[in-house]
Amino acid sequence: MAVAVARTQEQASLTENERLARGDALYNEFYRTGGWKYSFWQEYWWHRRHVVKRFGLRRGMRILEVACGNGFHTHLLKRMGFECTGVDRSREGIAWAQGHYPRSTYYRADIDDLPFARGTFDAVFARGCSRYHYDLMSVEALETTENLSSYLKPGGVFIMVIVSDLSGRREPDKVWHNTLDDYRRHFSSFGRKWSVDWADGMAVCGLWNAAQ
Repeated sequence: MAVAVARTQEQASLTENERLARGDALYNEFYRTGGWKYSFWQEYWWHRRHVVKRFGLRRGMRILEVACGNGFHTHLLKRMGFECTGVDRSREGIAWAQGHYPRSTYYRADIDDLPFARGTFDAVFARGCSRYHYDLMSVEALETTENLSSYLKPGGVFIMVIVSDLSGRREPDKVWHNTLDDYRRHFSSFGRKWSVDWADGMAVCGLWNAAQ
């Protein structure tokens, strides 16, 4: 899962390149030391129920995980029988993933400039991606979903899973806890089939690419 970098007044005064460089440094240090710690089987059964079954994923499907961090969930999906590729902009995150979970494929790349052809994947999976930790109706969040959906095959699904207590809290310098209505506004704005739910502290959302 990606670390949500705090937005401070100092950061707001930085140039875009400076802000990205500072964020990269924080992510790299976090992932260099192993990042988030997960229980494999707890995550396995949770994702089998709330992701695989909910969205009708079938073994052998091609899945792209964006903001994959240290690669744990890319590895998890690989163990579930999917052809899974992980992408993250963190140098240390990708190095860790390649060293610890070598059976999957990983790329270091920016979420806005992915090294794949459009219409390539059966599912695109974003778990804990920091772009969805704040204003879901921001240009950045909306353009990110539109861009990631373009990598789906006809009938494919974009899946977003992210922590929220649904309280609507928007404290300064902390991640936002968006409500279900916030997620509904975001996903319904694309004019395609969508799904929004909540399970065990996680918002679980889907947006389908129209079959052609």
